[in-house]
Amino acid sequence: MKLLSLCDPTQYRHPPLDVPSFYQQLAKDPRVTFYHVPSPWAIADSTHCLENRLPNVKAILVSGANTRHLSYENFVALGEETAQDIHLAAIDLVFCRTLKPFHPDYLKRLTGWERFTRFVNSPMSKQAQIQSAFVLNIAQDYMPEAIATHQVSEALAFFEQFQTVVAKQPNSTGGRGVFKIRYANGKYHVDNVLTGEGTFATFRQAMAYLQAGTAEPIQFCRYLANTTAGDKRVVVVDGEIYGSYVRRSKSGHWVNNVSADGECTLAEITAAETEAIANTVGHYQAMGLHTLGYDFLMDDDGSWRISEINAGNIGGFARLELLTGKPVMTRFIDWLIDFSQRPHVVPAAAPTMKRELVV
Repeated sequence: MKLLSLCDPTQYRHPPLDVPSFYQQLAKDPRVTFYHVPSPWAIADSTHCLENRLPNVKAILVSGANTRHLSYENFVALGEETAQDIHLAAIDLVFCRTLKPFHPDYLKRLTGWERFTRFVNSPMSKQAQIQSAFVLNIAQDYMPEAIATHQVSEALAFFEQFQTVVAKQPNSTGGRGVFKIRYANGKYHVDNVLTGEGTFATFRQAMAYLQAGTAEPIQFCRYLANTTAGDKRVVVVDGEIYGSYVRRSKSGHWVNNVSADGECTLAEITAAETEAIANTVGHYQAMGLHTLGYDFLMDDDGSWRISEINAGNIGGFARLELLTGKPVMTRFIDWLIDFSQRPHVVPAAAPTMKRELVV
């Protein structure tokens, strides 16, 4: 199999798990000819313009005798290696491991590639999936109350109903775009794990801060008081559950991301979670989104509810391998090889998502 992966290795300065480990595993697998494209290259003006001809892309060959034991240091420096021109039609499978937030042109450029090669997760469908209302249209029966809106009045009415809410910006990761909003001492307090807490005199000012100068809808969810129980990640590949672990903040923060101070422990998957996955995963598969990270939070009654369904650069394969001692990444590479041999069908356009949806 000829596999091409996109990521920016310089963003992985933390301990070598997930994408670095995935690259190391692919580099030594004799069944895979493995190429790397630094994410910024996919955005730059070059032969990636795909109007009416077969495109070349510049890619770095990672497989080979000198890279079978790809070190973490060499992974970070991959962008400095010599690139070669590759026809996209010669690539069996493309796997995007780029961290959000995505550049505005990133998914648009990759969508053009879909006419010539297959993706693990369709970039055309990702453009719909990262919108705030998408998960609400699919998984509303398994989520706490939520709304996706760009209207201040609707957001304020939702806030007044629940008093404390969580706001989620689209196209973000690692807790960067997640905020808790509460009202105290005549001010609206907006807390983020990275930037800390800001205060605003009016809700309109807080909304403007969350929208960061755009009119994009924001997702607002009822705040769950049991967030200190952790954030449960369930890794799902083409409808098959690979395993689950809980990320829990060591400091007791309401955000449990590993990129903050979250620590991970293996977790059981409940029958209710299995049902929620079974009844939603088909929507993603039909759109060509095959690797998913389901995130669950504990509701006030002790049940686990879907908070997000991630279809971008999901983590979990290397983490599950570390926690279980089982060859999870080999299992995943086996699936990649099998998937690359299936008939190539360009996914249908995603259904139009409602801009506002109250659950």
